[in-house]
Amino acid sequence: MDRCSRFAVALTGITFLVAACADSEAGAPGRDSLLAEAGFVRRDADTPERMAALKALPPHQFVLRNSNGSVKYMYADPTACGCIYVGGQRAYDQYRQTMTSQVSQERLRAILSTTPLPGESGL
Repeated sequence: MDRCSRFAVALTGITFLVAACADSEAGAPGRDSLLAEAGFVRRDADTPERMAALKALPPHQFVLRNSNGSVKYMYADPTACGCIYVGGQRAYDQYRQTMTSQVSQERLRAILSTTPLPGESGL
């Protein structure tokens, strides 16, 4: 394979890689939308009491609380929205299932992206 052909194959591969990365980033929903889709309710820290609650919770971690015999999960997000997401067991289970599925899809993409393209071995 001559030098010009190798360059064309490499350029084509880079173009596909950039397009795939751009497409996956555009299609990836943010954590806040995943929490809302799972059933969590967003509570903005717009009062002194809610601001104190936001500061008291560890950022970007789920915290389990039992309240009157029911389970509540809280997720404090002080950086993106300045809010706390609150949901029950069902919302938490749905969120975990969505995240597990998303991680599995990302792993599959990573495996597929390491598979050499035809003619790529000579590059």
